[in-house]
Amino acid sequence: MKKTVLLLMISSLALFAFDANKVYKKCAMCHGNAGEKVALKTSPIINTLSQEELVTAISAMLDGSSSISSRYLGMHQAKLKGVGMDNVEPMAEYITTLKQ
Repeated sequence: MKKTVLLLMISSLALFAFDANKVYKKCAMCHGNAGEKVALKTSPIINTLSQEELVTAISAMLDGSSSISSRYLGMHQAKLKGVGMDNVEPMAEYITTLKQ
């Protein structure tokens, strides 16, 4: 019985696991499938950024401290809705895998 309950708990946690690929699909509209595009003629090519630079940029977008214009900040925050600060590292790590 205990094993069954434990297995069910672990399985249910997997359902709520963060899926960076799914989140990035919203980003790909502007940044490209491999992060290879200059989005809105203002952003750097994100697949050239280090994981640390991505963590800093994504964190700043989430907490509102980013230096990008408020028009673009709001758009980024809408695309990142549901992404918490605890998901920033996995998101940045995923973007670094887009380098080809």
